[in-house]
Order: sequence, then structure tokens, then C-alpha cells
Amino acid sequence: MPSGATPLHSRSTFAVSQTTGWLLLAVIACIWLLPGIFDHGPWKQDETYSFGVIHNMLVTGDYLVPTNAGQPFMEKPPLYYWTAVVFAKALYPWLSYADGARVTSVFYMLITLIFVALIAKEVWRENDIFNLRVLGTLALFAGSPGMVKHAHDMFTDVALVCGGAIALYGLLKIAINEQEGKPQLSAAVWFGLGVGITEMTKGLFVPLTYAATAMCVGVLVRQCRSLSYWRMVGIAVLVSLPFFLIWPALLAQHSVPLFMEWFWDNNVGRFFGFSVAKLGSDNDSTVIFRALSGFALPGSALALLALAAGDWRRIGTPRVALPLSFCAISIAVLQSSATARQLYLLPVLLPLIMLGTSAIPRLPNWFHVLWDWFSRVLFGLVSAVVWATYVVSTMPFEYHHWITYFGRWLPLGFITPIQPLALTGAIIMSGVWLLSLRHLKLAAKWRGAFSWFGGITLMWGLTYTLLMPWGDYAKSYEYTYGELREKITHAWQPNDCMASVNLGESEAPMLFYYTRIMHQPIDGLSKTQCNWVILQTPGETPLPDGTWQLFWEGRRDGDEDQLLKVYKRSSAAESTSAQTAAK
Repeated sequence: MPSGATPLHSRSTFAVSQTTGWLLLAVIACIWLLPGIFDHGPWKQDETYSFGVIHNMLVTGDYLVPTNAGQPFMEKPPLYYWTAVVFAKALYPWLSYADGARVTSVFYMLITLIFVALIAKEVWRENDIFNLRVLGTLALFAGSPGMVKHAHDMFTDVALVCGGAIALYGLLKIAINEQEGKPQLSAAVWFGLGVGITEMTKGLFVPLTYAATAMCVGVLVRQCRSLSYWRMVGIAVLVSLPFFLIWPALLAQHSVPLFMEWFWDNNVGRFFGFSVAKLGSDNDSTVIFRALSGFALPGSALALLALAAGDWRRIGTPRVALPLSFCAISIAVLQSSATARQLYLLPVLLPLIMLGTSAIPRLPNWFHVLWDWFSRVLFGLVSAVVWATYVVSTMPFEYHHWITYFGRWLPLGFITPIQPLALTGAIIMSGVWLLSLRHLKLAAKWRGAFSWFGGITLMWGLTYTLLMPWGDYAKSYEYTYGELREKITHAWQPNDCMASVNLGESEAPMLFYYTRIMHQPIDGLSKTQCNWVILQTPGETPLPDGTWQLFWEGRRDGDEDQLLKVYKRSSAAESTSAQTAAK
């Protein structure tokens, strides 16, 4: 048992039948997982290009080269995309391709939660999942703002977190088994499988971090300074090899330049910075600090408390050596990398929770009571604001001055439709949260953790059920390109094509998805044989050579920073007529 841990105050607190317990967990998992998954188009920034790759695979059947709107997109390996194609095909036509593909995130997150529970059982040396400390660890992980937000996104990092959880469990089991003198092959298999998944979802950074972590554990934990430990790590390497060899080898056989773009530019170049100008994204040196102080809460704060309380002295145990090594290496590498975003810390959230949970039993009772009530008040007020905003947004436009503040993100001219299913779900979530409040004190020193999780889950659930149509109207390209599709249908000829200037990696795949028009980038040239051209602003967007007439322009409602313009080539007669009319 970790230092400072205390027995459960009352095991009868959760003394329910296995059937009832699993049913409650299933309900809570649905409330946490499902809001934000259905009934909206791909949203910029990460979903649009991710779905562009998935949609291309659905349309063309080409699964080897990730391709976004006709252009190779070598930023990430294709494991998530392959899985999404399976779900999109299996669930169509019951769900749209976009919603079906997004179910992939539910699939990977369910596996992640299973392995988080297994890790918690190992950390706390418990055999029963219906245990305050195991459930509390799950609540802390799922209640991290970073996980709440990105677990519902359609992008590869969800599978990366899943692979990271599997790898973390496998390496933890290897080290614990060495402590107990009982090596098990299954632990090596899990470690290798998890590392392989991380490689096939995001590239080399996380696998290399796990390799460095395994070396640190082999040095810090006395029992792991053995041939047996390194034999297990070696077996894990063999298990992971297919993930590192098969797709990269096939890609290199298909195209060496594309292989080098993935391996050299997107892995090595993004770290050292020589490909940042070409690929975009950078590191402002404060990204990691901002992520730890918001995105990674409460795990980052609890980890610091646990280490300050003396857990640094237990660095010779797997339960501290492993997560501490992984966190330190990851943060150091990300801080020194030329490219960094807050979401790059997603694989670090679980190790932070592993470090931080031991602080919970040591903190005084008043702290947990305060945390509980802080969560009730904060998330209760935010949830009440969501309900009030929803009610006003369903009213005629003249009442929308009451919610002017939200006009910074959402167009105030939109009237939210009343959707019975979403409204019923929101009422159920609110009722479950209110009923849970009276039982939180039974969780003793875990009441704050459960209250935080319940509150942030309610806030997310209400926002992404009640306000989903409003958010989709603002963030989806469906309505923008829908207008273009309706106008261009009768003017578009069977042999027409559309050139593009400055069309982004998010806008191009949505053009194809909603209009079935595949753009042809001009790439700095001033000529095109196409009779149509689409320009994206801001940025330099000169028209190619020729005589052009503005056919359509549009933007997402409220997005003042971006304007899309479609021009049609004018014939000589049309050009003369236009010039005469101008005179």
C-alpha cells in the first residue's frame, strides 16, 4: 500500500451487487463519453483534416497513404483512420460517415478506461474495481479538462492515449512482477502492444519516451536491475516491431519521398525545427506551463503535492519511478521541441494521476470538503448558465441580447431548435448529478475528486447536448458549403474542375465532403485550365491568369477572420458584356 494510504472508511459505502455496480458504471460512462460524439459535422481544427483522410479512404479504398482532399497527408500514421473507416462503414446509413467515424473515439476511450482501472488496481494493490481508490483514480483521470475535451474529438491522439495507457500498464506490471520475483509474459505483450499502437497513431515521440522510461525504471528500481527485466523489455520490443516495420516498409516501397516526409519532416524536423516553416505549428515556450496549470488539472497539482509530501523518497518503487520518469522525460522533450501544443500532453495525464493519487489520503478532511463544495458551486453555476443560455437561444432573436457575451464564439442570430432527445438527456444528466450530491460525503477523502468529476462531466454533457446545434452551426462547414452546393449545382459542367489558392488543410476536405468537388491546388503557379477557382482569405490570394467573375462568397457565421470566394472563368462575350455594363 502506498505511503500515507489509509483503509477505506467504509467498504459498505459501495456495497452493491455486481450487476448494479456495473450498470451504474455503464450509465456514468455513457454520460461521460457520448455527449459531443453525434449529430455534428467535423469541426476545425483537428477533426476536419482527420475526417478528410478517413473520407478519402472511404471513397477511394486507398488505405496505405493518408490523403487529405487529394493531397498526401503524412503527419500521422493511419491506425486511427483505419479503425474509423471500419466504424463509419459498419454504422452507415444509421449514422453519417462523420458520426460513425467519431465512434472510433468512444471505442478507444473505453479501452483506455479499462486499462486506467487496471493500473489503479495495481497502484493501490486492490482486486476489486468497486473500491473508492480505484474509482477515484478513474474519476481524476476522466475529470481532467484535457481528457474531457479531447476524448470526444475525432483525431489520432485519442488512440495515442489508449496505446499509452496499455503501455503504461504493461511496463508497470513488468516492474512489479520483478519486485515479486514472478515475471509474466503477458506484461511484456501489453507493453509492446501499447508502444506499437502509439507509434502507429502519432509517430516516434511517445515510443521513444517509453524506451527512455523503461531504461530509467531499469536503473531506479533495484529488482529491475536484472536480466529477467531486460528479457521482458526485449520481448516487448519484438511484440512492437510489426507496428514499426510493416506500414513504414510498405510506404517506403510505395514512395520514398512520402516515407521521408513522414519520418524525417514530421518526426525529426518538427522536433529540431527545420520543417516548422513548411509544416506549420511552433512552440512559444509557455505552452507546457499553461497546459500543466489548466489542461492537466487536478493531476498536475496533486502530483506536486505527493512529491512534496515525501513520495520522491519512494523513487525506487515502480509506482513512483515509472510515472515520474515518463512525466519528466516527456515535459523536458516537449519543452525543448520546436513544435508543441497543449494536447501533446495528453499521454502525460495518466502518469500525473498515478503520482498524484497518493496525496488524496494524506490531505486533511477540510481540504476535501472545500474541494467538494468548490466543485458543486463552480460547475453548478456554469451548468445553470448553460441551461439559461439554452432557453434564451431557443427564443426569438430579439431576446438574444441577454446572451450577447456568447457572441464572441457563437452567432447570436441562430435560434436553437428544441430537440426532445437532447433535452431528455440533459434533464437526466442534471437529475443524476443532483441525486449524487447527497451521497458524496460517503466517499470520505475522495469526495472532492468525485465531485470534481461529476461537475465537469455535467458541464460538458449539458453544453454538448443542449447547445450542440448552435455550436455546429458556428463550427461546421456544412452550412457554408451547403450554400455553395445549392448555387453551383446548375452551373457546374461534367468536365469542370476547380483550382484553389491558399485553401487550407481543414477547408479543402470539407469542400469535397459537402460538395463532392475535389480542388486542384495551383501551388504558386499563375495558370490553370480549370473554369473555377476558390480562394481563401486571409493571406495573399491572387487570381490565376484569365478573366474571372465572382460567383459566390461565404464564411462560417461569426467567423470574421476567414472568407471563401469562388470565381468562374468568363468567356470573351461575358467579359465584353461585363465591361460594357461597368461603363
